[in-house]
Amino acid sequence: MQHHSDDPGLRVYDQGRGLMKIRNRITLWVTVAGLLTSLVFSFVVFLEMREQPFKILDSELETMAAAVAARLARAQSPLEAGLPDIISIPEEPGWIKVYDQDLRPIYQSELSEIVALPFYRNKRDGAYTVIVHIPESSPRFRQGGSDEVSFRVRVLAKAIAGKKYWIQTARPMEKLEEEISDLVTAICIGLAVSTALLLCVSYVLAGRIVRPIAAINRLAREINETTLETRIPLGKSRDEIFELSTCLNQMFDRLHFSFIRQKQYLADASHELRSPIAILRLFFEEAAQRRDLPESFQQQLNVQGNNVLRMDRLVKTLLELSVLEVKASLVLKPFCVTDLVRSILEDFSPLMERANIRLETDLPKKLNISGDTDSIRRALINILDNAVRYNVEGGRIKVVVEQKDSAVCISFENTGPGIPKDDLKKVFDQFYRVEKSRSSHYGGAGLGLALVREIVWLHHGEVSIASEIGNWTRIDILLPQQSEFFVDQNL
Repeated sequence: MQHHSDDPGLRVYDQGRGLMKIRNRITLWVTVAGLLTSLVFSFVVFLEMREQPFKILDSELETMAAAVAARLARAQSPLEAGLPDIISIPEEPGWIKVYDQDLRPIYQSELSEIVALPFYRNKRDGAYTVIVHIPESSPRFRQGGSDEVSFRVRVLAKAIAGKKYWIQTARPMEKLEEEISDLVTAICIGLAVSTALLLCVSYVLAGRIVRPIAAINRLAREINETTLETRIPLGKSRDEIFELSTCLNQMFDRLHFSFIRQKQYLADASHELRSPIAILRLFFEEAAQRRDLPESFQQQLNVQGNNVLRMDRLVKTLLELSVLEVKASLVLKPFCVTDLVRSILEDFSPLMERANIRLETDLPKKLNISGDTDSIRRALINILDNAVRYNVEGGRIKVVVEQKDSAVCISFENTGPGIPKDDLKKVFDQFYRVEKSRSSHYGGAGLGLALVREIVWLHHGEVSIASEIGNWTRIDILLPQQSEFFVDQNL
């Protein structure tokens, strides 16, 4: 059972609320780094693949020029203009034009007669790209709704029969732009898919990286003044997480030591105060019985005697609370909680009759729990004492004992002024009083409910309070029923 999650003093403010979590940051950084790497790689691949079709075309044009040169070399007479029969390429017709050393055309293919292409000799590798305008209605080209057609042109010099000839070959590139567009689309799709995969993988990996930190954070939240002996487990790998866990455990060791010393000091001081306070009480009781003292001095003795009585009660409560916190010792045994509640109600019946308070009960015949009878009795007495003390004339107190699953719920509800909503979660703090003047009037020191909470926590139970201003206040105690919930402690 978690019995301390509602304690405002133990809350940890979530400073990460509204900010990006470390896991998301790692995911974002890894994804951005991976995306940038993929972009650079894709850009290099795009440039390489964009040049690849040109290299293939240049190779085909060079092969075509070599075939033309071979045909020219087999000619038995000097080449003259207008000899179309010397060139015959059975594959797909291409654009071919042959020039002699004086740059006079001596041959041109059928396609070269339809399309005129510029002749350049000074281009690198003799290859270049030109765009020409061809009517869209031409059946020889697939122009995709445009009157512009791109040609890849290559000019090669060949020496044949001791003479120099220029062979110009070209091919249309109708599909090249489509292929480049498809390439860009494929790269973009690949980047999108790889980014999504990288995002998922990095998120999972980031979760595994920060998992130890999340476990440390959870344990640190669970550690409070009642569980300061808890330590963060150290991992096998001696990394930064190991160092962080070690530092936190050392800090908890120091806090635990300081906390125990503080409580031990309070217990020792309360114990040392008992004897002088007892002597003072005895003195004031004896002085109050004397009749030879002036009346005004007698009244002062009574007032100071009451103050000493309040001090004695406060020291006893502090001592009991300190002993519970420091030693945390319980004598666990099964007992009937119904009989215990009835016994306490019988002890308080004269006080309730004097204050004209009506008692309502809903108690089972027999309901057993395992626990420390004396400490639970003290807790129930403190609650019932508050219910009587802060009630109204002619008010009501309702006590209900019932079983809830494997636990027993003891509920005290009383009429009265109620408790403001902002104070509900603070009433179990030590020395906290809702109204200082009213508490001082009734003799309260703000330790009764703190003692109740400590006793319930030591029994691995829960205590809660609810109230409505001007009407009622209810305190519920939930205690585990079976003895196996407990482990004998003697710290």
